[in-house]
Amino acid sequence: MTHVVLCGDSIFDNRPYVEPDEPDVTEQVNDLLPEGAKATRLATDGDVTQGVVRQMQSLPIDATHLFISVGGNDALGGINVFTEPVSNVGEALIQVSNLRNQFEVQYRDMLQHVLSKKLSLTVCTIYYPRFHSQNLERVFPLGGNVNGEIFQQMAMAALASYNDVIFRNAFQLKVPLIDLRVLCDEDEDFANPIEPSAKGGKKIARAIVDMLNSSEGSAHKTVVYS
Repeated sequence: MTHVVLCGDSIFDNRPYVEPDEPDVTEQVNDLLPEGAKATRLATDGDVTQGVVRQMQSLPIDATHLFISVGGNDALGGINVFTEPVSNVGEALIQVSNLRNQFEVQYRDMLQHVLSKKLSLTVCTIYYPRFHSQNLERVFPLGGNVNGEIFQQMAMAALASYNDVIFRNAFQLKVPLIDLRVLCDEDEDFANPIEPSAKGGKKIARAIVDMLNSSEGSAHKTVVYS
């Protein structure tokens, strides 16, 4: 029996951000799975990469497939660097590089731990937020004082470094990958600047099930689904 386990952060744990009568990502995956298959969520809103190791302690004994979407909160933890003064562009890039290097160590350690479980694994990139079109109070208590357009540009530039880590490790470890940057590309895919709406969740759920149905998804090679 196929038993899908969703690990990571609020990309999979978006229940608090959809309307009460709307399904969350886990429910949408279960709706799309064939009879006899099921999905379980271990993902926890707010968790960073290291949190996945803790989540794996609750791994069901009959799990067959793991999907991990994490890293957005790691990036969010370094958000203050955007407002720190620097003397030149190179100095700013060094700060971003330091954050990237720290993330890479944590992300690779997490993947090695997860791969030790010998289950089929797929990882996800970090999608681009919607700072330019959503209320920023979810990210900044004084969101109205932040220029969303400018902050969007900075976030997209910085996230390129984090997604480079995810892509490179996926290719090195021959792990399939879902590119959420391409999937969630409309304002309606977001319930707020950083969490998926029911519409965005449906796209994510469909990508998960499509990957399950793909023979390439379990062929021990990196396949990018977008």
